[in-house]
Amino acid sequence: MSSSAAATSPEEHRRPIQLLFRSKEAVELYTLPDTSSSASSSSSNKPSQGGRQVLYHGKTNFHFLSPNGSAAFIHDASIGLIKCDLSATTPTTTTTPFLPNSKSIQLAKCSPRGSYLLTWERPSKKEDNNNNNNNNNNNNGNNLKVWSATTGSLLQTFSCKKATLETVQWTYDEQCLFHCVTNEIHIYSTVNNDNNNHHHRLGKIRCQGVASFSLPTVKGFDPNVVAVVTEKKKKKYLLTVFIPGTKGKPARVDLLRYPDRMGRESDDNEKNVISIPSGPGLTSKSLFNAEEVTVKWSPRADAALLLTQTAVDNTGQSYYGSTHLFLLLESDVKNRGGSALVVPLPKEATKDGSGTVPIVSADWIPNPSITGVVPFGVISGRMPALASLHHGITGEPTFLFGRAHRNTMDMSPHGRFIVCGGYGNLAGGMDYWDRNKGKLIPRRIIILKGGESEEETTKYVTIKEAADLSITSSSPVVGHQWSPDSRTYLVSTTSPRMNVENGVQIYRYDGSLVEESALPWDNVKYRPDKLLSAEYVPAPFPSEEDEKKEFHYYPDRPQSPPPRRFTELKGDAAIAALNKLRDVQAAAQASGKGGAKTAAAGAYVPPAARKAVGGGGGGAYVPPGARRGAAAAGGTSLAERMRQEREGSAATVAAVKVTKRNGPVGAASVGPVGANANDEKSKSALRREKQRLAKEKAEKEAAEEEKRKQEEELARVAANKADPEKRAKKIRKTLKQIDDIKSKAANGTELNDDQRAKLAIEDELRQELASLNLN
Repeated sequence: MSSSAAATSPEEHRRPIQLLFRSKEAVELYTLPDTSSSASSSSSNKPSQGGRQVLYHGKTNFHFLSPNGSAAFIHDASIGLIKCDLSATTPTTTTTPFLPNSKSIQLAKCSPRGSYLLTWERPSKKEDNNNNNNNNNNNNGNNLKVWSATTGSLLQTFSCKKATLETVQWTYDEQCLFHCVTNEIHIYSTVNNDNNNHHHRLGKIRCQGVASFSLPTVKGFDPNVVAVVTEKKKKKYLLTVFIPGTKGKPARVDLLRYPDRMGRESDDNEKNVISIPSGPGLTSKSLFNAEEVTVKWSPRADAALLLTQTAVDNTGQSYYGSTHLFLLLESDVKNRGGSALVVPLPKEATKDGSGTVPIVSADWIPNPSITGVVPFGVISGRMPALASLHHGITGEPTFLFGRAHRNTMDMSPHGRFIVCGGYGNLAGGMDYWDRNKGKLIPRRIIILKGGESEEETTKYVTIKEAADLSITSSSPVVGHQWSPDSRTYLVSTTSPRMNVENGVQIYRYDGSLVEESALPWDNVKYRPDKLLSAEYVPAPFPSEEDEKKEFHYYPDRPQSPPPRRFTELKGDAAIAALNKLRDVQAAAQASGKGGAKTAAAGAYVPPAARKAVGGGGGGAYVPPGARRGAAAAGGTSLAERMRQEREGSAATVAAVKVTKRNGPVGAASVGPVGANANDEKSKSALRREKQRLAKEKAEKEAAEEEKRKQEEELARVAANKADPEKRAKKIRKTLKQIDDIKSKAANGTELNDDQRAKLAIEDELRQELASLNLN
């Protein structure tokens, strides 16, 4: 791993972090300035417009970037697909189509290394009459096309009526191309054959009923990439094949390896097709509840997460259908062969520890060069859902982030920092974690002397409480992405998902917001609904020499220490500084010099102080420990009390390192995850606790009943003093009812409880009537 000290002189020659914005008017490229806390603490200097480059003017349909960030491909329906070179010092702009006859393209993507383009357009009538899957350089009406990303020449055509690009996939090194057709997967070599630029057919896999397949797009590391000792070493590639269920047969997913473990149904009977020595697949998993399958590959390309989903939940517990999570392994430690297992979820994923657990999100840590087994993250359970990390081989949970209203877990490219966010229909809350330390990342608030300039900055306050570190985006979140250097996090609001408040916000790795005045773009120009997409430009591929030392183009940097010239404020001094900062921001907003933008662009404001900044009241900053006492006294805001009621006991499971569980892999644990078996209570202790709780409940109910009677008595006395005639009238009516009850009792009628209760208060009512002194 590289440290921050290693990024001295080489850092100056690295490509700066860039972002691509596509709006209804243009496609723009922005260069992100230095976003470190010390460099951006001052919001007085607006970056120059030199950080902005317009790549294309006009209305566009879609765009995509090459995997190494060297080019941007933009589609205009009136022109076609346009290529903009981003590798040059000054990105090139053009209005000449890069691909001929590309106006009708609707979908497009790059191959894993960026050497090829794959496009899809609506099938023509000629293609409908001649449904041909053969490979040739002529169009023949085929609508799925492979192009050279360098020259723009057409290399291969296929037929695909369904609007998807997943039927054609490349291996990570682009040496082979796989094409899924009816009941078969065809395999092609991308190496030029006989000086022709078309792909050469190698063979096919016979898979009856195959619906989809998946190939890893990353290289992986030994022993994940196996070499066969032959005249020419051949690499082996893993792939998964999904076969939906039919008439009494469950769905199935097979884990295969090309070329030696392709399954018994592989075939090579065609002429001029190289023989494929095939054996049985690595492993297979039957899926009884699977209509859709999502495959996510490990960064080492030796394992895959399998997320299955059905449209209808047969148990009736979920409106959105049922979900299940499986782990497919190329090699297991125990049996040395492929295996498939159900990912065991922590019992804390459900509030009562039982029932089915829906899978909200699952993904791998993207860095293959980390020490040990690569883990993966899962968000499971109903809201508030539980976020957890799991072992990459056994699937066992290893760390619990806690329950919250979160549905997304974004890992930084280096795997050090993690954001747990609640986007889409949720409120946009975000928690920033350091995976290596297993803690929320503390946030430093720079305190300016009178708010003048950075040179006079000498003090800062560190926010460490979880209640203050959890933040919420000021606008609905549509897009979200880590930067290639893992130092900043993009949050965007784009059209057509949201037609208001379009714009892009940048957060540092610790969750502090980069001031809008420090960014090279102005979000006002994209409002209300002009921004269509925003994303980081991918980092270049490291060279072969650099790849042996460092997997990523940018170094892996830990949390930055505070500058030496800064002094940290603690205790009462920190609270006083935060209150002063709040007063300055509130005064700026009241004077109209900054408005809401000033409050949003300023330094971090604690939750207790945000009300004043927002114009909704205020009060001094209250530390989290004191807020709990204020909550008991009814001193917290309505929003805070509603949040506490909604999340319930979510805080009881937070930042828990899970201990190793005994028993077979996937077996249910005894007691909560992370609890010691010696801490379990005996039956007698549980019985005594139950008796104690029952006694406390009875005493509480008796006290409440006595209090209720006293309040009724006070209310009755107050009513008598206010209007004695009205009270006397009511008493006479009740006494008349009592006389009727006595008559019924004299005739032998059995009285109910209410009637007997009225007879019991007759004397009391007559005394009260006499005390009113009414004739």
